[in-house]
Order: sequence, then structure tokens, then C-alpha cells
Amino acid sequence: MKKVSVIATVLNEGDNIRSLLDSLIYQTRQPDEVVICDGGSTDNTLEILAEYTQWLPLMVVEQPGSNISQGRN
Repeated sequence: MKKVSVIATVLNEGDNIRSLLDSLIYQTRQPDEVVICDGGSTDNTLEILAEYTQWLPLMVVEQPGSNISQGRN
């Protein structure tokens, strides 16, 4: 079976990140891994991500100061 990976870059997405993660949970085939690269959020993004580790195979990479291009590499 093929693996499904989801990779996203975020920065201060506390108001939006739940909709992304909820949509992944309710897919007919959940991803095998979810990698979130955080560019140094100062809101509640990291706390929300921590909540979702119980439902998703979530790995958070914290890279303060990184941008979208760096996060995707």
C-alpha cells in the first residue's frame, strides 16, 4: 500500500489550523504522516497542534524565522 504524507508550513495559524487538521481526520484514508513546519508562531498554533497528536500521526518541526520555501524543503 502506498503511503500518504501531508506537509504544511504555518505561522500564527491558530485561527485556521483546526480546519486543516479536522479535514485530515475525516478523510476516508487518513495520512500515514503529517509534518507541520512552524516558522515561529507566537499565538496558540503549537498548543492546538499538540492537542491533535492524539488523533493524527503528527510531527511538528519548529524552525523560527523560516519561511514557506524553507519549510517545504
